[in-house]
Amino acid sequence: MTLLPDRRAVLAGALAAAATPLTARAQAEAQAQGWRWLNAPKTWRRTADGLVCAAEPGSDFWRLTAGAGRIDSGHFFHCLVGGDFEASVTLAGDYAADADQTGLMVRVDAANWMKTGVEWLGGRLHAASVFTRDWSDGSSQPLDGQAGPVRVRISRKGQTLACAYALADGKFVDSRIGHLPMGAGVEVGLMCAAPTGKGFEARFTDLGLKAG
Repeated sequence: MTLLPDRRAVLAGALAAAATPLTARAQAEAQAQGWRWLNAPKTWRRTADGLVCAAEPGSDFWRLTAGAGRIDSGHFFHCLVGGDFEASVTLAGDYAADADQTGLMVRVDAANWMKTGVEWLGGRLHAASVFTRDWSDGSSQPLDGQAGPVRVRISRKGQTLACAYALADGKFVDSRIGHLPMGAGVEVGLMCAAPTGKGFEARFTDLGLKAG
């Protein structure tokens, strides 16, 4: 795995910095450390152990399936990662409307990407993943009784991505495996979206990124 620039500098500077409100300077510093926003939300800030942002109404990542268009308006805070890797993060949020979601994303381009995380559906939390190779292919499973944070993980081995989640007991459960046509480097990072509701606060903590 190769993270450009140096992985330690990125994680220490962009996600493990002291709490910093959004300013032009803060955004410039994050970019200098290798992190970029795709569709930056109006409100976001770094914290001592992660990132907090406000997912905006109508934001989503979804493509063509079920009569949808090419929707590429979700929020994605990412850096470039080369080779095999394992990424993990703890997710929480003030989920309220159907399809409110937080997670990890791996992205090649607008037509080839995947996301895995949690999604609010029918009044309860679900583990959810989407693989998109021009058309989106989604799956979800309810997390009955789960109200607290959920940790998720993506592992890359060649052209294969494996997804897992862990609840309070910390034991990872495999949830999805799939193929994504990837080059040597892909964009990896934090994702949130609020397709149907009024928006919500998304919280990401304890990001881990290591060679796979």
